[in-house]
Amino acid sequence: MPSIQEELRRRTRRTRPQVRVRLAHVVRITEPAPRLRRITLGGEDLDGIEGGLPADAWKLMLPPPGRSRPDLPTVGPDGVPAYAEGAVPPTLRAYTVRRFDPAACEMDVDVLMHGAGPGPVWAAGVGLGDEVGLAGPRHEFYASPEAAWHLLAGDDSALPAIATILESLPEGSRVTAFIEVQDDRDVLDIAASADAEIVWLTRDGAAPGGSGLLEKAVRGLDRPFEGAQAWVAAEAEVVRTLRRHLLDDRGLARPALKAAAYWKAGRTSDERDQEVMAAFQAAVAAGADPDDPAITLEADLA
Repeated sequence: MPSIQEELRRRTRRTRPQVRVRLAHVVRITEPAPRLRRITLGGEDLDGIEGGLPADAWKLMLPPPGRSRPDLPTVGPDGVPAYAEGAVPPTLRAYTVRRFDPAACEMDVDVLMHGAGPGPVWAAGVGLGDEVGLAGPRHEFYASPEAAWHLLAGDDSALPAIATILESLPEGSRVTAFIEVQDDRDVLDIAASADAEIVWLTRDGAAPGGSGLLEKAVRGLDRPFEGAQAWVAAEAEVVRTLRRHLLDDRGLARPALKAAAYWKAGRTSDERDQEVMAAFQAAVAAGADPDDPAITLEADLA
């Protein structure tokens, strides 16, 4: 079975020369769930985006509070962004592309409305016509056609990615998805064509990242993992535990697993970004391939 990591690395190298900073504006705002705000971005700068995969993530460059347009950098041949004198660098946040329509040049991103971080604050106050910068994509998932079945496991933060993956899998694909959410109000209708078993796990008052629901659900699976493919995204310690279980206890092949820490308990988004960047830079300085998804994984789980 083709390696998830090798396929993501190949696609990253292929698309890297095309990466540029783009400017988009808000064309629609909807709420598919009480704690989920969908921001539809559009504009001619989205023309020509290709090679997308389910669960692709883009960096949104958010303007500071009180402004409707960010100061965007220019990117040199070395890939390093540079800002004009006096510019206010935007806040960077990665979001999954929930839907991309190349004909209409529109991109949907779903923002989980929790806490007082830059993302939810921006999404709560954004208006039609407001502008954001975009840079990407970062590939997060590749479905091998040879996989016997797929396992998806994640919490609220991974809901847009899991929904996108489920909707992308072709008819006949076997997939089990465990999705941890706060309560029944967060349950969505997902139009999956695959032979999908979708299990919603509600915390009902338990703290995010500490419910144990995802680990219990995955450990309770009574089926062989030979030939399976798994994608896991949630709080860092939860992901670390599930990764260890899948590799060591279930014998899942390492190339068939993609795991990502979308957040870390006790850390703000800015603190987490700094930790991940420091771990990534240290790995690259030690000779690691910056295009290797495994390096990003280790940084995520630092």
